[in-house]
Amino acid sequence: MRSLTLAALGASMLLASAPVAFANCAKDDPTGSKVLAARQQVESMCHCATQSTHGAYVSCVAGMVKTLTSGTNPSLPKSCKGTVKKCEAHSTCGKPGSLTCCLTTGKCKVKKDRAHCIAKGTVGTCSSCCDACPAPGSGPSCSTMTPTTSTTTTTRPGIVKGSLPATPGRFNYNGMLGLAGANAACSSNFPGSHPCTLADLQSASASDLAGLKDTMGTPVMSFWAIDPMADPVTAQCFDDVNFNPMTQPGHNWEYATAHTASRGQKVALDNNTGALGSLQTGIQCNFMPSNWVGCCQ
Repeated sequence: MRSLTLAALGASMLLASAPVAFANCAKDDPTGSKVLAARQQVESMCHCATQSTHGAYVSCVAGMVKTLTSGTNPSLPKSCKGTVKKCEAHSTCGKPGSLTCCLTTGKCKVKKDRAHCIAKGTVGTCSSCCDACPAPGSGPSCSTMTPTTSTTTTTRPGIVKGSLPATPGRFNYNGMLGLAGANAACSSNFPGSHPCTLADLQSASASDLAGLKDTMGTPVMSFWAIDPMADPVTAQCFDDVNFNPMTQPGHNWEYATAHTASRGQKVALDNNTGALGSLQTGIQCNFMPSNWVGCCQ
């Protein structure tokens, strides 16, 4: 009888604590601006519309959320990581042809096509259920989807705002390692920007890249090729000494030696013309000279 009482007490304490944990995000981010910024950064790195599978997208999101909540001064409060993950998990990302649907019950569901939605509700115009309902909806995922067609579309031209100083494969900016530090440094030096991905650089105008200098006034001659879709993950200077890429994602660009299989990727830049070179792989993460990290919007 005593054990049953203790079990019941434990369960009641667990249930009582759950709302408190959930409410912490509202307390830590009362305006929602940090969650919004995190979701925008997730999109800039994980690219909803180009993911081949939903699982790949969710995995990329998990890694980015881990990065954004890391360090002594994370850009996203840890209490809000579940909020960001839930919004991206309940989305059409990596599900070609699917769409969000605002049901007559007031709930939002992801349906595999238009026919499966209109019988029970209204088609949303956003890729995430966090934004879609009531239709037409508004939010960071609402510009990434065109529900009247069978495929998702997006336009993400890279606009290069500047560059951080050259670094080895172990990014260390603003006192933080990896992409978290690069994100913080880009944001502080070029408000509204994020570390340029390979896709951003490849879609950037040559006029943005020609004559580009970093924040120290040094001409940029090459970029680390940041690619959340790179396979294997160790191709992005993953810290595979301290972390397992399968169970602990989000540690890309934190490795700075050459003792394991972890390597980086880079592209050269003709600083005179703004032309990018071809992708180079297998670059040692302590390679000298170092490569630059662009900041894009």
